[in-house]
Amino acid sequence: MSKIVLVDEETGDRIRHPLRSLREADIQREWYERMTGRRFRVMKVFIEPDGQEELV
Repeated sequence: MSKIVLVDEETGDRIRHPLRSLREADIQREWYERMTGRRFRVMKVFIEPDGQEELV
């Protein structure tokens, strides 16, 4: 199973709750970049069977 999140490129922190689609993620990324002047990445998080999350 996987989910899409936004990650601050400078700090590596996740910015918001999981997003539903790549289109929604791109819209949110552009908005955050305009509002903060910082760069963000769209990342896919995979949830492993033991409950651990892995950013890819």
